[in-house]
Amino acid sequence: MSEYQVEKQKVAITIFLIDGQTREGVIFLSPFSSFHSGPQTLHDLMSEEEPFVPFVGNDGNFLLINKAQISHLKYQKEEDDSKPVLGTPLEVSVTFTNSRQLEGTVVLEVPDGKSRLLDFMNNNRDFFGLACDDGDYVVNPNIIIEIAPKH
Repeated sequence: MSEYQVEKQKVAITIFLIDGQTREGVIFLSPFSSFHSGPQTLHDLMSEEEPFVPFVGNDGNFLLINKAQISHLKYQKEEDDSKPVLGTPLEVSVTFTNSRQLEGTVVLEVPDGKSRLLDFMNNNRDFFGLACDDGDYVVNPNIIIEIAPKH
């Protein structure tokens, strides 16, 4: 490795594309985030301005995937990846443009007095986290048809 390269952390993920296809493989995260102190998270990577993300499929093929074509990503959180919840957890049901659905918990990270799901969605243009029974997801809000609180 060159002294100028930064070692990246591999994270196993499943990518769900808007056309209904899926890709399984690994994505690479930096040990340094441009948004906060500490390592880059999957949410950080998906929120960066660059339109493409590098990905290596389980078949070993290297791909660049357009983030705008991703409806959501699934990954397993590391044990030390859990941080205190800062916001209001809310159980929701999400329907994407490709008819896929997810049910899970979103944390509404909004200012006091604006703790509604409507406020969160209208002020959130970036991918956001959704904790589900089968794993954790990072969701593209631009591909959602509808999102509703579960009763």
